[in-house]
Amino acid sequence: MYETRRRIVQFALLGALLSIHSASAEAEAVAGEAPPPGDLAGRADALVRPYARAGIFSGAVIVARDGAVLFRRAYGAAQREWSVPNTPETRFRIASLTKQFTAAAILKLQEAGRLGLADPAAHHMPGLPATWAPITLRMLLDHTAGLPNVTALPDFPTTIARAARTPMEVVGRLFREALLFPAGTAQEYSNTGYILLAAIIERITGAPFADALRSLVLAPAGLAETGDADPDTVVQQRAAGYHRVAGQWRNAPPVVPAAALGAGGLVSTLDDLVAWDAALLSGRVLRPASVAEMVRDGGHGYGLGLYVGQAYGERLLSHGGFLNGFSAIKDTYPDLGLSIVVLGNTETGPAQTLSRRLGALVLGRPEATEIAVPAAVLDRYAGFYRTGPRAVVSLAREGERLVARGAGPARLVLAPESDRVFVAEDGTRVALDIEPDGRATGLLLDLAGGARSGPRIDPAKARRIGNRRLARLGPR
Repeated sequence: MYETRRRIVQFALLGALLSIHSASAEAEAVAGEAPPPGDLAGRADALVRPYARAGIFSGAVIVARDGAVLFRRAYGAAQREWSVPNTPETRFRIASLTKQFTAAAILKLQEAGRLGLADPAAHHMPGLPATWAPITLRMLLDHTAGLPNVTALPDFPTTIARAARTPMEVVGRLFREALLFPAGTAQEYSNTGYILLAAIIERITGAPFADALRSLVLAPAGLAETGDADPDTVVQQRAAGYHRVAGQWRNAPPVVPAAALGAGGLVSTLDDLVAWDAALLSGRVLRPASVAEMVRDGGHGYGLGLYVGQAYGERLLSHGGFLNGFSAIKDTYPDLGLSIVVLGNTETGPAQTLSRRLGALVLGRPEATEIAVPAAVLDRYAGFYRTGPRAVVSLAREGERLVARGAGPARLVLAPESDRVFVAEDGTRVALDIEPDGRATGLLLDLAGGARSGPRIDPAKARRIGNRRLARLGPR
């Protein structure tokens, strides 16, 4: 009894400390009327809505089984400047979900006899470095080529992502870099391989990647709303992407087509991605042997453009995506005919957690999200954040967890829901504002009293704000 009362008092103190303006009204926006709370759609909405209320999630969600839609709903703003709400028909950048479409296009070309997965990449793209000679198309597809990830280069967000003109101009930035390991001997996820695959598709077909993808894959699948995410093109019903800097929403920097071609260059919708599952798994796009090749685990939990594993005791085909201003995931339980898609137009959305929690809800299983954040990342988040004129919250790493503290003895142990969103036992959530180099610049916090946010501040400023209360901040 005493322990329960003490914890309630502690959380109340933290809540009283963290006072700042509420989150903007658009974070509450939800397309359509709320479903009845007693049915599955109502329970799914009740699961997602707190993330939207806090401003942590803005986007759209669908759960479909055997062609029947069980839950389909949108939250937040597609365009904040004009308060245009997201809808279930909104087009979002799907980031690395693009890879499964690129993989399908390569398999389609193999079916046509125009290439083979065992072909050296250099056979189809002359001019590659001599050290890349052992790399095959299959190695590019399953991330065993040993290519460094071009999107991890320090100048990718500031230069490459904004100015690249061709996919080979992007890939060429790594020609002088050593392979991470001898080709085919290990596995490490790399966007570079899929950008190179897009260039190979263009060379073989003689068409721009977007056109080749449409004729090879998208049109046979009947996907009318999936296509090129070129930021210079006017795309109807496209959501803008947003990120947070020092507690404020900002427009996410654009990524030119060449910088993500084949690896993350598509927009799509909830309905198209569910239709893609049906078309792919039914053999309407690829022959059964090609589909089997695509979803076969190559020994690293990855097939060709898809992660292959299990969740809740069921076979799972999955891929997540993250790109400036957008987060996404598609979970497919092929033996159950179940597809769950989460598309977001903010970088804070914990897409995988939402998808796995929805999966547990539909299957009637205990939730298991299995998110782990490296200690080095948690250490980057540790520090002080100003959430009001005289309100400061500190984050510190204790073992494998972040711990939040306010002015009093309140102490909230936070478990990860993504690499930047964390939750306490009482439901309090903390989302970090992250720069491309991994620095945390601000904090978004959801308490029972509403959402609050603020910038990261240095310890000296925290002392001035906290005055004598500072001694109670930080680790004990």
